[in-house]
Amino acid sequence: MKSILVLSVILGQFLLSGAAGVWNYTDQAAWSSMPGSQCSGSNQSPINFPPMVEMVYSENLKAFTFTGYDQLVTSPTIVNNGHSVTVTFTNDARVSGGDLGSTFKAAQFHFHWGNDNTRGSEHTYNGMTYPAELHVVHYNTKYADISEAVSKPDGLAVLGFFIEVGPIHNCNFGPVIDALKNVPDKGNTSSLTPFKLRHMLPMQLRDYYRYMGSLTTPPCSETVKWTVFRDRLYMSEEQLQEFRKIYFDLSKSKVMVDNWRPPQPRNGRKVYISFDVNANSSPVHLVNLSLAIFIFCVQWLAM
Repeated sequence: MKSILVLSVILGQFLLSGAAGVWNYTDQAAWSSMPGSQCSGSNQSPINFPPMVEMVYSENLKAFTFTGYDQLVTSPTIVNNGHSVTVTFTNDARVSGGDLGSTFKAAQFHFHWGNDNTRGSEHTYNGMTYPAELHVVHYNTKYADISEAVSKPDGLAVLGFFIEVGPIHNCNFGPVIDALKNVPDKGNTSSLTPFKLRHMLPMQLRDYYRYMGSLTTPPCSETVKWTVFRDRLYMSEEQLQEFRKIYFDLSKSKVMVDNWRPPQPRNGRKVYISFDVNANSSPVHLVNLSLAIFIFCVQWLAM
């Protein structure tokens, strides 16, 4: 059974990484001509989020329920797929609530980052970019696996998180950062120290934005219910630099940077928000950033 689960994860990753053909981030205009591509569709991702006051408040966007996120992941594997670094696992971590309409199982997470800290995120907020972005990819449990779900209109739910530069190391990303040196080239795979998915996420997950979109890589399937959270994640400058030391290829001629797709037209799509901006429902965070990250790491490591 374990081998079947691993095979399913690998196959899903193959599909999500654009198995329809060879592609790169340099010539994104060519994505639309790939077999089976939806990259020129009208519901593409990422997007630029408008100011919160221009989003549509929805009372249906309740809190999420995370199941299995507080358990150590099993068989964690990191792979350099030539487009990003992706972490897969075989344990049963699920998310529901939040008006997702179903229960979704976590299959993998991956990162997008820039050549420097002025760019790197795929989504933007009111024109502002961030140095990196984390995507946690889930598939609808009504389908057998992610390879089946990826083509279904209600198949995928992705949780997105902006990543900013913090003044100290974020220990919660330690297992991933430490493993990057083992996957410098395309095709490299390595195990990594087990961790808890919940530890990688912000403490506050109640405030978020929602819209319907697509995969941000070929074939750009328009099957994704996107949730991007208001609270950001942090890495130190040194941690971000570790991502910029790996390569797109085998010959170490192309450093893996700027692996992001720019915002796509919204084409009239509404962006919903889980809290009422006018009611000032979300508290202002006044804790010093360094202290907050320190407390966060100590808290999680103690659990």
